[in-house]
Amino acid sequence: MVELQSKISSLVRALEDLRLHIGSRDLTIGDQHQSAMLYFSLANACLCNRAVLLYGGMGANKTTLVNLLGSAFMDLSYPEVENFMISGHPEQTEEKIIGFIDPRQWTSGSGGEIRVLWSSWARSRWKVINEINRFPSGKQNLFLEIIQKQKLSYAGQVLEPGPTCYFATMNPDFSATYPVDEALMDRISACVPATQPDFLGSLALGERVREVRDLAEELPRFTPQERDSLPRLVAGVPLGGLAELAIVSLIRDFTLCERSPGRDKTQLSGTKPSRGLCAGCHYFNNPEVCCWQVDQGLSDRARQDLRDFTRAVSFVAGLQGAPQVEVLRAVAPYVIWHRLAPNRSLVERPPYYGARILPFIADLVEQSINRTVNERGEMNLIFSRAVDGEISPRQAIKELSGYDDPIARLDYIPALERMV
Repeated sequence: MVELQSKISSLVRALEDLRLHIGSRDLTIGDQHQSAMLYFSLANACLCNRAVLLYGGMGANKTTLVNLLGSAFMDLSYPEVENFMISGHPEQTEEKIIGFIDPRQWTSGSGGEIRVLWSSWARSRWKVINEINRFPSGKQNLFLEIIQKQKLSYAGQVLEPGPTCYFATMNPDFSATYPVDEALMDRISACVPATQPDFLGSLALGERVREVRDLAEELPRFTPQERDSLPRLVAGVPLGGLAELAIVSLIRDFTLCERSPGRDKTQLSGTKPSRGLCAGCHYFNNPEVCCWQVDQGLSDRARQDLRDFTRAVSFVAGLQGAPQVEVLRAVAPYVIWHRLAPNRSLVERPPYYGARILPFIADLVEQSINRTVNERGEMNLIFSRAVDGEISPRQAIKELSGYDDPIARLDYIPALERMV
């Protein structure tokens, strides 16, 4: 583990020494300030079957960074890694993306199964989807299936490339872009803003005299054995009970008040659930409660991604000995902000001004984790003692009734009532 962490640190230093733009230091963990764009990309490279989306304006070095990391982790030249990238445009076809039927089988006279000539992107274990929002909705559904099933199908044939790292880039809305499907967004494990170079960064870029493809040859390389061992090493990073509890509580804080019930849509008024069912809720307009401040909850995929990326970021940053709750504070906003639709009446106020959605979600994450670490300590202990049989469910219900907390009222007490 130490040797691979040292190689990852060497890779970070090499990228900095080569005067490459790797984003601003916007990921704060304790007293460390790192680039979220770089460290989430590194974390994704150490995981398998996860997808990271880099979102930002043109020239923010999103695609270049991912291709450079692909060159290092896959031990390939920069041009070879570029072949593993597909770029979005309205005329992009499934045959160009995945592959096509081998026409030679029709002239050879041989029968048997249909043969498919799979594209290099399909066969690769490092898949880059460039400008994903330039793909129409129908093509986006293709990526939804690939990321979900971890395999590709065409003409009745199936290709399983094995454990794969998925990356996507996305520019702001232009005339030739399309909305990204919400179901596809839920399969994106983390979304990281990519910023333009600042003043000093622009000066550093101006001092670079060599092409990126030449600089890529100087990066540290990972052998296939090292690359395959990374997911196992990341999985071995301990989270700790408090971090696990904070993750589950965070998901529940956003999901407890489900305002889109499948049984009766007539309860909704307006176009957003928060304008309907939440209006009569006991917790509505309570600034300490998260659920009413967004328009939908989080799926269990978000919980899995929170666990995986907390471990992975700890691994690549060498923070296994640090409190994992602090890593979770830094990681969680990037894992969930693209999955949520904030209540517009709140996010349009200062200091968010309708645009600073990531800071808005980060503030809600901070509220949830602080409440779990502090105020919910006794409440969680009462519930765990009742589950372990140390006290009766009735006694636990009586004690929990004194807590005006949505998890106590809407999660713990109903669960204990079923045990009575």
